[in-house]
Amino acid sequence: MIKILITINVLLLLFIAYVIYKKGGLRFLKNRLILLKNISKQQGYNNWHYQARKNIFENMPCQENSIVFLGDSITEFCNWNELFNKQNIKNRGISGDVIKGVINRLDEIIASKPKKIFLMIGTNDLGNRRNKHQIISDYQKLIDTIITKTPKTALYVQSILPTKNSLNRDNNVIMAINRELEKLAEKKNLIYINLFDVFKTANNQLDMSLSYDGLHLNGKGYLLWKEAIKKYIED
Repeated sequence: MIKILITINVLLLLFIAYVIYKKGGLRFLKNRLILLKNISKQQGYNNWHYQARKNIFENMPCQENSIVFLGDSITEFCNWNELFNKQNIKNRGISGDVIKGVINRLDEIIASKPKKIFLMIGTNDLGNRRNKHQIISDYQKLIDTIITKTPKTALYVQSILPTKNSLNRDNNVIMAINRELEKLAEKKNLIYINLFDVFKTANNQLDMSLSYDGLHLNGKGYLLWKEAIKKYIED
């Protein structure tokens, strides 16, 4: 019986070796390892898209008197300077980003001492199963860093938006986090902007007329966002 099992295993190994040989041998194995490595990186914020955007920002930094929109894909997907017809508005959104990812790339932003920062981040932290206490702790570090390093910048803390309930985010948790963000903003003498209530339906989900997937906004959604914050842009 043992001899039969050994024979089967040897034949299986020979078959696998033959398949690898037919696909290109060591080159095939090397390419597969690189692919697996890249896939593993995609699970965190430090992926190729993050690195590409971060590199672009560092080589084309903000200027003084900039108005910066800082966040994840919900921020990245809008042409804010066109929306408000202001060339000094800079988009610093990166799809898939989380709070720690924003902290990791703050240097380029705060070095220019921007006039204003409109911050929205956190939905991907929820998607990555981070709890309320972890998110608020990271958020406080982010806010403290901005305040300390560019104290004259007006920082606007925007609430996390509601989502469709079928996504892996709980709107009750989002509301709880937003309440903590409002308290944090009040403690730090910052302006808190409650966008959750602007975009929600009666059952606290994202209004699907403003979205195409239950998480991201469509054009109508961004126009509504504009109306909600334009007084802060213009003052």
